[in-house]
Amino acid sequence: MNRIIISVNIPSLSDSINISINLKMDYQMKRSRKPTEHVLIRANTSSDWDRVEFAIIYVTPSWKALIKSRLEAISQFKADEDFSCHSFWDASLSYYKTADQGALMKEILTNHEDWAYVTLSPEEELTFQHPENQQEAHQLLITANGIAHFKAYAKHTYEVYWTEEFNLNKLLSRPRIRKKI
Repeated sequence: MNRIIISVNIPSLSDSINISINLKMDYQMKRSRKPTEHVLIRANTSSDWDRVEFAIIYVTPSWKALIKSRLEAISQFKADEDFSCHSFWDASLSYYKTADQGALMKEILTNHEDWAYVTLSPEEELTFQHPENQQEAHQLLITANGIAHFKAYAKHTYEVYWTEEFNLNKLLSRPRIRKKI
């Protein structure tokens, strides 16, 4: 539950009035049992003052085709022990923070998961807060084995934003289903 305190200053009164409102964030975004065009993934930043909790990757049919061609091109480097990763310019995601201090992430992902397919409406996505810094130079770094992560840099401060690593082959091949314990 989040609390918002609004101070109202009325000129005819000598004291201001504080109004306290408790808000429960009710998100419509839910985990999906089948692949969707949205993947929620944990994200971080090197910033000491700007916060980011997650990113939404837009998994469109054209992005999937592009990733498949990139994985095929990179596969020739599997035998090269000195190959680290290939970097592509790719801005097919947005970084976000929420006012709920991580409650949304806990609702969708378990402690040991980094990503999941989600259902998300465009209207709900508009309610998420972007980090203060504007990101640029968006990159997708992919190893020869298909392990990837996104990275971006803040426009003026050069702080780094990144997602957790994820397996592109798993992302493209089958849905992530949370096991019931």
